[in-house]
Amino acid sequence: MKILITGALGNLGQMCIEQALAQGHAVRGFDLDTPKNRRLIRRYKSEPRCEWLLGDICNTDLHSALLEDVDAVIHNASLLPPQTETQAELAEAINVEATRALINSIAGCAPVPRFVFPSSVTVFGESQPGEKTKSLQDAPRVSDNYTRHKLTIEQTLQASTQPWVILRVGVAVDARTLKADRATLKQLLNTHPDTPLEFVHPKDVALALCNACQVPEAEHKILLIGGGKSCQIFHHRFMKTAFSAMSLTLPYSAMGKQNYYTHWMDSTEAQALLNFQQHSFEDYEWEMRKQLRPARLLIRPIQPLLNRVLPKALAKL
Repeated sequence: MKILITGALGNLGQMCIEQALAQGHAVRGFDLDTPKNRRLIRRYKSEPRCEWLLGDICNTDLHSALLEDVDAVIHNASLLPPQTETQAELAEAINVEATRALINSIAGCAPVPRFVFPSSVTVFGESQPGEKTKSLQDAPRVSDNYTRHKLTIEQTLQASTQPWVILRVGVAVDARTLKADRATLKQLLNTHPDTPLEFVHPKDVALALCNACQVPEAEHKILLIGGGKSCQIFHHRFMKTAFSAMSLTLPYSAMGKQNYYTHWMDSTEAQALLNFQQHSFEDYEWEMRKQLRPARLLIRPIQPLLNRVLPKALAKL
């Protein structure tokens, strides 16, 4: 196959490229034209099955060139929280208007490529007390701009007759995605420690996205992409992973009482169709310990002091 991957130079996009090439496909990568992205492209200069277009997804004049002779589209290009809330107009233009335009352009292709759309577990809204596992029988609901964008595109695809697959993805981070702005960190620390959270490794998400391009039975389905039982944890364990990797303690009492829009999911059908679950949450914990080893060694002399002052410092965020 030839697969168009938008947002191809983000963390997930690069994993999709690697997975698609490993499966024997050709890739057309698309992302913003920036100095950083031009440097990243050099990694693939010796790969004849990779071709590149750089530009703005909002420039609809590019869409016909992007879609020429492709069999499937993995549409990763989007703006994520907190930018969806702080840059609402730009986020609307990218996540809704440009994505709808791309979908409309696909309808004019012959043959029509399959559109694989990574949605999010967050479309189920905030967790409620006693509620853990979500299934497709649970109705989604809008809770912010980000979830509204995702649901708007889900509805656009469901109203179309062209081939599509929607993947509602769980919490997909790895050791490379450690950065968080102060507002996001504060929100995560204010979340109740017993909030259910289903992790899924980004490599597994990339595998699911690539498999969704080619599995016939996945067409016109919404699938829940979580890591499975070994990745169904609670918010406190997720949050303390980075702290523990540096031999620091995040007390249970340092967490807040707010609800958050993460859940456990019934990924039985998705796994049966896409066969993507290859990593556990323990794999992520191991990766974090490896990634943060230099920081752990650096702070070792003052670790006892840091553990004493950490709760008060976090409370001031």
